Amino acid sequence: MADQLAHLNLRGWRRLPALLPMLLLLVGSWFAVRWCIGNTIAEYMPPDGQSVEAARSAINLAPHDPLAHWRLADVEQSTLPPDKIGEAIQEYQRAVQLSPNDYRLWLPLGRALEQSGDVQAAEQAMRQAVKLAPAYAYPHWYLGNLLLRQGRNDDAFAELRRTGEADPQLRPQVFNLVTEVFGDKLDDARRAVGTNPELQAEYAKYLVERQQYDRAMQVWNGLGAREKVATNETAEVMMQGLIDSKRFRYAMDVWNAIAPPGVTLGQVDRLDDGGFEHIQGSATTGPFGWRWKSNRQAAVALDNGNAHSGSRSLRIEFQSYSKLVLNISQLIVVTPNTQYELNCAFKTLSLESAGTSVVQVIDGNDGNPLGSSPPAPVGNNDWQQVNISFRTGPKTEGILVMIGRAACGGDNPICPIYGSVWYDDFDLKRRS
Repeated sequence: MADQLAHLNLRGWRRLPALLPMLLLLVGSWFAVRWCIGNTIAEYMPPDGQSVEAARSAINLAPHDPLAHWRLADVEQSTLPPDKIGEAIQEYQRAVQLSPNDYRLWLPLGRALEQSGDVQAAEQAMRQAVKLAPAYAYPHWYLGNLLLRQGRNDDAFAELRRTGEADPQLRPQVFNLVTEVFGDKLDDARRAVGTNPELQAEYAKYLVERQQYDRAMQVWNGLGAREKVATNETAEVMMQGLIDSKRFRYAMDVWNAIAPPGVTLGQVDRLDDGGFEHIQGSATTGPFGWRWKSNRQAAVALDNGNAHSGSRSLRIEFQSYSKLVLNISQLIVVTPNTQYELNCAFKTLSLESAGTSVVQVIDGNDGNPLGSSPPAPVGNNDWQQVNISFRTGPKTEGILVMIGRAACGGDNPICPIYGSVWYDDFDLKRRS
């Protein structure tokens, strides 16, 4: 009997090596499940209603998970009294010990250290974040703000410039800090923004958006000719902002610096291409050339077979049964409080309507009409001259020369229009 028991016992021990991998797998699975649960608690704790107990439970389940320690530190920093900031710092430090190459953990450690009053250690932590992620914007942003709060403006804006270079969406915030620190000291503000042409152009656009037009143009004019062209996308947005703000002269200066070859430049007191001789294809001549939209109700096109002088004119073929808004225009930069004369020629063919086409001069600053021609006569009419005299207002920087449509008259604001009309030889003269 004893020999049999010994034999059975020996057989049991022989099975142990076969069971050991399974036992190790079960133990490993248990720790993995604990870590997974702890990590999940730390990652998905809701922003509202966080509790220290829930964060600590995540650490109990996953004591070596840096996310769990970061979460507890974050909760402690936001919920505990200020004199307990040391507890949060310990957890942040434990997090960076477990994951020393994650810049995201060094930043909150730096903020907590600054909150505790240890500015030197806070700077070291944030510089470590910058070292780990030099191409990322936020390490430079937080370090720059810390230095700014210490009054170290030069060092601060050296970091904040890198923020703007790395992330265009943060540039307005950088410019806000520049404005807050330097106020009206434009030279100091420009130095803080730096010499990067893209940042300089963005800063000029920022100033336009805040209606600081003179300062914006000083920044813009500090760029070289090639630098202006290289920042044309930003410059076009800036130019459109100046047009929307009725700062037409400044808009013209920006456009003339970035306009591609062959596109109309703005000129003061001058209407461009009044004979329609130089437009290539449709009206894509930039903001200071002819602009129009063509459709079935009013087909607008250049005509090489009819001209008052030269070789071409502009033809409009009307076929509208309902309401028609006609808008053919050119924006011209003019001199305030000045007398002008606008001349052009037109002809018609089978034109029929109670409200035909007219030439109008509109004040670009307030939208009020400055002058208008009589409506084009119906029927067939050979080339006739139009003369419009007008005076700009004391604040007028730009006018719109427009081919529009006269009111239909009577009680019916909508009337059909058929037939064709040609326009040619627009000319703007300044009178003394």
